[in-house]
Amino acid sequence: MRRHLSGFTIFLQKIFNSNNSSFTFLICVFVLVLFYRIQLTWALFTHSIRPFDFNPSTHPIWFMGRYFLSDLVLILFCFLFLWLASHLSKFIKEKRTRTLLTISGYFLLHLIFISLFIIHGAHTRLLFETQTGLNAFVIQELFLNVSLAELIKFVDWKDGVFLLIPVGLFWGIRLLPIAFRVRILKVGIGLIILLTFFSIIGIPSKKSDLPPEIRLNPAVFLISDIVEMVGFKTSSEKVYLPIRKGNDLRVQPDGTDYQDRFKALKFLPPKKEHPWNIVFFIMESVGSRYIFDTSQGHGMPMPFLYGLAKESWHLKKHYTSSNISTKAIFSLLSGLYDFFNQETFGIRPDAHVPSISNFLSKDYEGFLVTPSPIQWYFPTAFVKNSGLKEMHHFENLNLKVREEKHSFGRYIGRDEVQTIDFFNRRINQAKEPFIGIYLSFAAHLPYFDYGSDYHIVTPDDRMISRYYNNLNLLDNMLKRVYENLKKKGLLERTILVIAGDHGQAFGQHQPDNYMHHRYSYNENIETPVIIYQPALFKPRQFDIPTSHVDILPTLLDAMRIPYRAELLNGESLFHHRLGRKYIFVYGYEGTISSIDQRGIKVQYSLKKGKCWAFDLKLDPEERHPLDCVSYESQRKALLGFPDLHQANLTRYNEWLKNH
Repeated sequence: MRRHLSGFTIFLQKIFNSNNSSFTFLICVFVLVLFYRIQLTWALFTHSIRPFDFNPSTHPIWFMGRYFLSDLVLILFCFLFLWLASHLSKFIKEKRTRTLLTISGYFLLHLIFISLFIIHGAHTRLLFETQTGLNAFVIQELFLNVSLAELIKFVDWKDGVFLLIPVGLFWGIRLLPIAFRVRILKVGIGLIILLTFFSIIGIPSKKSDLPPEIRLNPAVFLISDIVEMVGFKTSSEKVYLPIRKGNDLRVQPDGTDYQDRFKALKFLPPKKEHPWNIVFFIMESVGSRYIFDTSQGHGMPMPFLYGLAKESWHLKKHYTSSNISTKAIFSLLSGLYDFFNQETFGIRPDAHVPSISNFLSKDYEGFLVTPSPIQWYFPTAFVKNSGLKEMHHFENLNLKVREEKHSFGRYIGRDEVQTIDFFNRRINQAKEPFIGIYLSFAAHLPYFDYGSDYHIVTPDDRMISRYYNNLNLLDNMLKRVYENLKKKGLLERTILVIAGDHGQAFGQHQPDNYMHHRYSYNENIETPVIIYQPALFKPRQFDIPTSHVDILPTLLDAMRIPYRAELLNGESLFHHRLGRKYIFVYGYEGTISSIDQRGIKVQYSLKKGKCWAFDLKLDPEERHPLDCVSYESQRKALLGFPDLHQANLTRYNEWLKNH
């Protein structure tokens, strides 16, 4: 036995000497994935907030080994790739060329290892901070929507030191005496065999409901997502015709594919001589199905809003224009859809289409207040270009900081209660008429705990419990704004628009359907809108599908402000009947949706090239997908809309820049 072990040691010494860097890299990659599995397992078993509310039921050691096969795939692929690459130099006779190849090989090796290090670290942070893994869309959105200047703000000298860890690990092992390296390799091979055994016997007999973000190795997950996305077209390459004269302007699609042919009638409220103040209360991540929900035996999350809805226009079947905030808020303020691809039009520096501010007179004073950082999820450029310069947000508000730290980073925002007080003070200082926009943060992950005063659910490890409590907090903050307007005598001259930017999911339909941006089920895209001003909006409930793009034309009609309907995607809800056939929704995951006035929801995955439909009247929970063959005209209109809209919006914006 001892002789066999000695022979194995000599064999390992020989192959280590002949492929020194490849085997050193093998050890390094194994150390990296082992550390990732240990770190992930520890976090899943100990943290109060876990990805997708996942609650492991097995022993930590068993859980860690169960999903090692995807790690093994990465380890073997990297080793074989570098082992083969290292043997190429044997076919090169010229010494200078061999030296150059050797240097290039070391550079490539370090680049690969540092990239793997970053991928594993970024994936882990994204899992716990945004309920998603590092996938192709995350990277694409980063490059499309975040400027280099914004990225640099998040980099400091510590990050540079952090990236030296993989370099130090490689050379620390590489420079060890051969005997130590062989021992390390023995231990590594032994652990690989043991973990592989655990993984094979732990393969579930049926399909696992564990999200691939947790099951798969981060690099394998990213590569598989990129492969799946090959051929997925994210933007239109069509050349649009420039607008030559003002009457060529059109954003709203024309023709029978998109519009019914009839003369629409408007029934407008009585005209008032005084101008109207406008207060937008935009609720981050608030879904319609949760705000009045008492089905779990707890109190109603938003009782004040429930009472206010009875005195207002309540859009009960309202849909966001997108399941991400930048696009959704752009539509709320502009009456236009954003692009139906990964690029966000509202953050482009040259976004010059009008917002609500442009339709108001120059006498209006405008301001925005939010407790959160807004650079990455708010259409800042569009709002600034339209004239709203005064913005108070996390970076410039001198208020208490709320934060929740964990080993992967921290969630951070200003205290919501103090920020609402600031917003009320700013309203009180404003000269009428004014437009004030408040963008909340309380209903966004991590759902900070503001204490027992706002608890309607006993806090536990489930994210939805914290969410319900923070909806109650939000309800109280809304009440404070309402009562402040009333106390100051402003309420009778103010239109109060209360709207969610998009919905929120807690594992409905799919085990990884958390937050809002992963799917386009109704829980992700349904959000409430309530418009309060008794002089203009007599109490009414709307049971037809409405969209964020409808809010602006509705407000303009209420205030008797003229506008060109063809330059908006939305329709005024003062019409006796809507002329459009469909509303449209863009899903960040690569799904486009259309909903007609009967509640037929047709969806198409740009990523998978697949179409399906739901009849929301017969199947409101979206349990029974239907074939699109029965809805061919709606499918055709849906597939044609993204390119048509991008061309129209781009042409309109170019025309505005030049006039």
